[in-house]
Amino acid sequence: MKIKLILSLKFLLIFLNIDCFADENLLRVVITPTRFEEKIENTNSFVEIISENQIEKSSATNLIDLLNFKSSIGIASTGGPGSVASYFVRGFPKKHLKILVDGMIIADPTGTQTETYLQDIPLGDIKKIEILKSPQGPNHGGEAAGGVISIVTKDANYNKKSFQNKTEIGSYNSFYTGNYYSFGKEDYKVSANVNLYHTDGFSSGDKNNNTEKDAYNYGNATIKAQKKFSNNNVTFVFRDSSSKYEYDKFDQTDNHDFTKTNIQSGLVKFEFKTGKNINQKIIYNPNRVNRITSGSYNSEQSSSQHKFEYLIRKKNLNNNFFDVGLEHKNLKYKTGTNRVMRQSNAAIVAGRFNLTSKTNIDLSVRRDNDQFYDSHDTYRLQAGYKVNSRLKLKFSNGTGYRPPSLYERNNLASGINLLKPEKTNNAEIGIEFDDFKNSLKLSSSYFDGQIKDKIDYSGGGYRQVSEKTNIKGYEIIGKKIFSKSLNASMSYTYTDSQTDTNLRSKLVPMHKLSSNLEYNFNDFLNANLSLVYQEKSYDTSRVELPSFTLLNSRFNYKVKDDLKLNLKLVNMLDQDYQVNRNYKTSDFAIYTGVESQF
Repeated sequence: MKIKLILSLKFLLIFLNIDCFADENLLRVVITPTRFEEKIENTNSFVEIISENQIEKSSATNLIDLLNFKSSIGIASTGGPGSVASYFVRGFPKKHLKILVDGMIIADPTGTQTETYLQDIPLGDIKKIEILKSPQGPNHGGEAAGGVISIVTKDANYNKKSFQNKTEIGSYNSFYTGNYYSFGKEDYKVSANVNLYHTDGFSSGDKNNNTEKDAYNYGNATIKAQKKFSNNNVTFVFRDSSSKYEYDKFDQTDNHDFTKTNIQSGLVKFEFKTGKNINQKIIYNPNRVNRITSGSYNSEQSSSQHKFEYLIRKKNLNNNFFDVGLEHKNLKYKTGTNRVMRQSNAAIVAGRFNLTSKTNIDLSVRRDNDQFYDSHDTYRLQAGYKVNSRLKLKFSNGTGYRPPSLYERNNLASGINLLKPEKTNNAEIGIEFDDFKNSLKLSSSYFDGQIKDKIDYSGGGYRQVSEKTNIKGYEIIGKKIFSKSLNASMSYTYTDSQTDTNLRSKLVPMHKLSSNLEYNFNDFLNANLSLVYQEKSYDTSRVELPSFTLLNSRFNYKVKDDLKLNLKLVNMLDQDYQVNRNYKTSDFAIYTGVESQF
């Protein structure tokens, strides 16, 4: 395994002197770190961006696949398309990560850990993804102590009309179609996006001669509208997502279990400008979830959540700012026997201050008051130092807390009457080098975090465990254009995640390397080759999983400006690999698609 890792690292070094920086304006502006738009070079957060152009050139067939090709993100699914995946950012599990879609929370509070179903977010709907890897508790809530994945879907343009269709068919009797329509006038714009997907899939279980195919279906519709005034904007978003997934139960044997999920989310946002220096936002985000599980285990659960936010920023000419935020959440949870209502309030104070012309500091402080778990304070301190126009040093330190989910609170182990929130701290230090003139980007960072007062399942229910999880590691990323025809990107992440009793964390890969090579044959044909190597990941019984290399490719052919064809090859080495013990992954698969627009 060490030899494979060394060879993969050599592969990274060889191509380090060869990602295309298309969509540069999009890539250089972010919103997620402070909740207000800013240039990426001004933020002190560790952030990585995936653009629509990169998605269209990737070999990924779904969002889970796309994120798996980031070395800092670990993915462990429980079967094929539609299966619920565990995911980690630099060792922090999903229960300490915030997922946003167009600024909305779309999570299922009825899930074991307030689950966000990444598998139900279609790639064809996405314009941009911002991945924040540093602690984000004060700005996004204590549950974002490990980071934030913020997804922005396609948006209309003012004074323009557009229609787009993407259709794809392939292995496992898979079919996908996405239709996007938008129009805009001088002061308003409207868009609608509808996505449908079906696959017969393959058996999720990979033992006991399991041959039953586990199908997956989803439908998704998003409507967005924006109206602008002289100094104000009003934004409306409505998202409806439904899915049905057949799966194999915990012993991975043939059965006909399935889960149906419907999630409806909305967003109404008012943005105001008072003069040149004060921006204000009022945001309302309702969310409703219904989930039915049938088969060997039957359940029906539903929830509704309402979130209100008010944000105000005072900014000066030196890019210093002072922010104040207020938040209220109201959550209702219902099962066959339980009815629970929970409320929480939060206040946030944040600011950025320039100490010198080259040094600035971000400080954010948040107080949460939870109906069940009293008050908790979190902070985030970040600093940046510009050595020169190309090189920047960054530091980040922050805390977070995660209250027990309603599911955990209602399923306590025998003899347990109360759970405390989990607490986290997370620190990172690193450098970023951006030589735009020579099309070279390099970054490297070291991270160190801890999770304590952990909640775990044992003895038929949930309880607090005394062991702490310590997370340490580093990440290296390189991107450069070698020529007009050839460009590449590579990253390697080392994550040492274990308890203070020396037990390895479950499903977190210690070594993960990813690389992407793109070659343009001419103005009409280009190819993309992606590789992921993973080693030293441990299953839920803490038994080491075999290392593997996953190789995918994609070919794009532009027939004309409004018509494109593509071909995807998945698992080209046809490896029989596992990211979670006894759960199957895709064999060699082929997908072909067509994209048109008018």
